[in-house]
Amino acid sequence: MRLGIGLLILTMFGGTSIAADPLPVNEKPRLAIIIDDLGDRLKDGRRVIALNANITVGIIPYTPYARLLAQLAIKKNKEIILHLPMESIDQRYLGKAGLHADMTEAELSASLDESLASLENIRGINNHMGSRLTQNTKIMRWLMQKLRARGDLYFVDSRTIDSSQALSVARQVGIDHATRDVFLDNDKNPDAMAKQWRYFLRHANKEGSAIMIAHPYPESISFLQHRLKEIGTNYELISVSELIRWRHTRSKLAWQARAFSSH
Repeated sequence: MRLGIGLLILTMFGGTSIAADPLPVNEKPRLAIIIDDLGDRLKDGRRVIALNANITVGIIPYTPYARLLAQLAIKKNKEIILHLPMESIDQRYLGKAGLHADMTEAELSASLDESLASLENIRGINNHMGSRLTQNTKIMRWLMQKLRARGDLYFVDSRTIDSSQALSVARQVGIDHATRDVFLDNDKNPDAMAKQWRYFLRHANKEGSAIMIAHPYPESISFLQHRLKEIGTNYELISVSELIRWRHTRSKLAWQARAFSSH
């Protein structure tokens, strides 16, 4: 999964400056939508997976319907990520899969292996909660090094706190990575979600791409059922792995163009 020189170039130039170059006239901005928190409610999980769009689903390991929903997602060609519980500042319940700051490196490694083995076709990981743990550089380095050793998983920082170190460490360690740009439904009021949706599209227009995280609330699913029909003409909705790959390719081409023009 890792893309070598593309990731090196993205790291060297800080990522966003190259990615923010204007898109060619005939190229659409890319969107990726993650709907995570799946696993506890079967009906809502089914509705998410039934959405007629190339969304990415985040499933919490060991939840009652985790394995069933993963199997349904595979049948519907939905990309699956492990929505991994991580310690929060307010000490919310983590469950069996949770990672916390008191873990040793060996404990973290064993817990991660078990969680990954519990579901099929995992392509990446994003954090569930994690406002405390994602600030812990040591733990994040252990996690990213473990992902790098596997070589086939990306990490998305859900960015539940602005001081998260997860993305910085992922970049330093050298694994495929991205961060959430927008939350759709912190406020489930339709007007509030519409505002977030507009911001999502504006961000993609400006930067060339954007990642949104939503949750399997009935209100959010109904909202997306309507809005997803609108994006086909002006945007391209792709999985997170496709978005990361596209960003690497675009960054590499931009770097090569700059290098050529400097001679």
